[in-house]
Amino acid sequence: MNAAAAFSQNGFIISGKITEEGTNKPMQNATIHLKGSSYSTLSKIDGSFRLHITDWYDSLEITSVGFEHFTIALQKGNTSGIAVNMKPKANALQEVVIGVTKKPGKSFMEKVIDHKANNNPSRFRSYSYQRYTRNELDIDHIDYEKAKGSGLKSLMLKTYSKLDSNAKDDKDLPIYFAERLANSYHSVSPNIDRENIIAKKNLGLKTDNLLSKLDKFYFFFNVYDDWLPIFDQTYVSPLNSNAFSYYKYFEGSTMLSDNGDTLQQIRFTPLHAYERAFSGTLWINTKTLAVETVDMHLSKTANLNFVNDINYSQDYKQVYDSASDKLVYMPYKFTSEVKFESGLALLGLPVPEDKNGMKFIIKNTTVTDKIQLNTSEPSVVLSSLIKKEQTTNWDKSEMFWVQNRPDSLTIHEKNIYKMVDSLKENNRFQRDVKLIAFAGTGYWDFGKYVRIGPYSSFVSRNPIEGWRFRTGFWTMPGISKKINLYGYGAYGTKDQKLKGMLGLKYVWNEARWTKTSISYGSDYDFIIDQDDELDKDNIVNSLFRKNIPFTRMYVKQALLKHEQYLSPNFTAKASLTYKELNPVFDFQYRPINPSIDKPYDSVFAKRLPVAEASIGIRYAHKERTTILNYDNIRLGTFSPILYANYTYGFEQGKAQFEYHKINIGMEQRLRLPPKMMLYYKLEAGKVFGTIPYLLLNVPAGNEYYVASKYQFNTMAPYEFAADKYVSLHTRLYLGGTLFDKVPLLRKLGWRERLSFNSYWGNMSKANVDYNKSSNFNLVGKAPFMEASVGIENIFHVMSIEYYRRLNYLNNPYAKKDGIYVGVTLMF
Repeated sequence: MNAAAAFSQNGFIISGKITEEGTNKPMQNATIHLKGSSYSTLSKIDGSFRLHITDWYDSLEITSVGFEHFTIALQKGNTSGIAVNMKPKANALQEVVIGVTKKPGKSFMEKVIDHKANNNPSRFRSYSYQRYTRNELDIDHIDYEKAKGSGLKSLMLKTYSKLDSNAKDDKDLPIYFAERLANSYHSVSPNIDRENIIAKKNLGLKTDNLLSKLDKFYFFFNVYDDWLPIFDQTYVSPLNSNAFSYYKYFEGSTMLSDNGDTLQQIRFTPLHAYERAFSGTLWINTKTLAVETVDMHLSKTANLNFVNDINYSQDYKQVYDSASDKLVYMPYKFTSEVKFESGLALLGLPVPEDKNGMKFIIKNTTVTDKIQLNTSEPSVVLSSLIKKEQTTNWDKSEMFWVQNRPDSLTIHEKNIYKMVDSLKENNRFQRDVKLIAFAGTGYWDFGKYVRIGPYSSFVSRNPIEGWRFRTGFWTMPGISKKINLYGYGAYGTKDQKLKGMLGLKYVWNEARWTKTSISYGSDYDFIIDQDDELDKDNIVNSLFRKNIPFTRMYVKQALLKHEQYLSPNFTAKASLTYKELNPVFDFQYRPINPSIDKPYDSVFAKRLPVAEASIGIRYAHKERTTILNYDNIRLGTFSPILYANYTYGFEQGKAQFEYHKINIGMEQRLRLPPKMMLYYKLEAGKVFGTIPYLLLNVPAGNEYYVASKYQFNTMAPYEFAADKYVSLHTRLYLGGTLFDKVPLLRKLGWRERLSFNSYWGNMSKANVDYNKSSNFNLVGKAPFMEASVGIENIFHVMSIEYYRRLNYLNNPYAKKDGIYVGVTLMF
C-alpha cells in the first residue's frame, strides 16, 4: 500500500476490521479512538470501521466491554485495512471510552430533530426503488472438532468445513439462506404502497418452508419516525420528537465526508434502565442536519422474547431529487443481526449468558438500488406498470442473479450454496431435514406431491366421540400449481362414526389472489376461521374443557366459495352453501307447514336444513399474507381492518326459511407507544326474518378454560341469541409498563394484559314467539360484560388470565369467574 491510497484530498483515511480473538467473530460497537484527538468512531456489525481525519495522529486505541485495551502505532501510507484481534478479559469491566470527553449533545440534537421534516425520506410525494434482501440463519459457537458420527449436524459440519477454510475459527454453521429482489412503489396521490416480488432464491430444502416464517426478524425502518416497530412492540427512535425524555446524547468526533461536508458523531444511550430505547451512534451532516449513518443496539433488557440482543445499522447516500434539483439523503443499506438466547434463558429465566453456549443468529442485509424520487408518473401509467410486473414466477436462473444483485455475495455466502448442493444427494441428510420440517410446521410431505397433517389435531377427546383421531391431506405443486385436492378424515372411539371432508381448490391468480373452491363435509363444528388460533379439535383444549354440556353441532355441508382480489387493499368473497345442522344439545324448532306457509303449532323437528348465499368485502391496508396449502393466510396489519357481509337464506331442497343478514365491523391491533398495544373488534348486525334461533346471531361462548380474544370467555356456547346486536372484544397489552418498575419482575420479562368484552342484543317479538320453546337467553337493557386481568410471557410462551363475568350471573351454566391459560409464541 502506498501513501496515496491512505491520503485523500481532504486528509487521511484510517480503516480496518475488528474481530474477537479465538473466534474471529466481527465485533460491533468497539470504540476506535485516535489518541490525543477528538476523533473516534464505533465498529459496524461486520466489525469494520472508517475514520476520515484532516490532521495526523500516530496512535490508535480500541476498547470494548469485556475486552483488553488495544493500541496500534500508525504509520503514514499504511492506515488502510488494519486488522485488530481483541482479547477477552478474564473478568469483564465497565465500558471505558478512552480520551473522549462526554460533551453533552442535546443542543445539537435539538437542531437535528427540529429539521426532521426537511430530511425525512417520507416527505417525498412519490418514489420507487428496487430492493434486494438476503437473510441467513447460523448456529454460533459450533465446535467443529466434535463433528463425529453420521448425524445431520456432523454431516453438515464436515461438508461445510471442507468448503470454508475459516469455518473452524468462525465456529459458525449456516443452516438457512435466502435472497429476494423486489420493486417498490410509493405515491401519496394516487395512494400507492406496493411491492412486487421479482425473484426469490433459497436453498431448496424442506426446511425452507419452516424457516421462511422467520421473515418477522427481517426488519428495516425509517429512523426519522418517532417510534420504530420491532415485532409487535415499539421502540423509541433516537430522532423521536420527544427524544430527550428517553435518551442521553453526547457529541463525539467530527470528520469530513467524501464530498467535503463535516459529519458530527452523536452517541446516545437510554435515559432509564429497561427503557424501550436503543444505544448507538449517529453520524450527522452538520450542514443539512441529515443522518448519514446510524448504528443501534438493543440488549436483552429490551424484553424481546427469546432474543438476547439486536444490532442494526442504516446507511444513507445522496440521490438526485428532480423536484428540488439537488442531491438529498436516502437510505440505501440496512443490516441487522438478531442473536437468540440459549439454555435456561429461553424459558425466560434471568440467568447469566453462557458466552460459549451454542446460539442461533439471524443476519439480514437489505440494499436499495435504482432509487427515483418525485417521478411524477401519471397514475394510469404507474398502475399499469405495477400490474404488469405482478408475477409468482419467482424462480430465476443463476445468470439472472449474477446480473441483477446490487450487492455481491461474500465467499462465505457462496459456500452456503455449495454446501447444500453437496448434501442434497445424501439420503440421510434429506430424511433428517424432513423430520425437522415436520416438527416445525406440523406437516409431512411425500416428495412434491402430497402433504399430511397437522399433527396438532391428530388426537383429541370430547364427551360425544371419546378419543378422536384426525388427519388431513393436500396435494402439492408437484401435481398441479393451480389445482389442489384436499380433505381430512376423523374417527371417534365412542360414537364409532367416520367423519370428514373432501374438497377441490382452483387458484386462478396467485399474485392477485383469486381462488374458487368446492367441498363437501360431514363432521362436528370444531374447525374455526381464525388463522392465529388453533382449531378446537386438539388435545390442549380437551384437557381444559369446562364442566358444561357438550354444545357442538353435527354439520353436513356442501360449499361453493370464491375469493377475489379487487385491489392491494380490498378483497371480496362469495359463497353458496347447503347444509344440515344437527345439534347434539337440546334444540327443537317448528318446521313450515307448506299448505299454509306458516309454522306448525305442535310439530317439532331437530335437524335443520339451511340454504344460504353470501357476499362480503374486506379492507386491510398493508396486510402481510403468506400462502399455505393453497390458502392465503393473513399475517396481520396494524392498520384498521373494515368488513361488511350480506347473507341471503332461501328455500331450496329441504331448506324452508327465507331471511336476510347483514353485519359490518372493524378490528385493529393499535400500537400505543412506548410499550402498549390494544386489540379491538367492534361489530354490529341485523337479521331480517322469523327463523330458528340457531340462524340468528349467537355470540361465541367459550367451552374451554383456554383464553380466546375472539370469544366471550365466561359465556356458555349458545347461551344468548339476538336478531340485532352489537359486540365488542378488546385486549390491552401493557408490555411491562408496570412490571418493569419492579426489579425482580422486570428480569423475568413478564407483561401485563387486560381484557374487556361486551355484547348487546335484542330480538323482535316475532322471533321471541317463534322460539319460545327453545333454551336460550335474551340480553336485557344492560349488555353482557366480562373483564380480565392477566400475565403473559411466562416462560416466554404461557399466559394466565383471570376472567370475571360482570352480570347475568344466574343463567344456566354461567361461570362467574375462572382462571384461563394460553400458549402463544410471541416476540
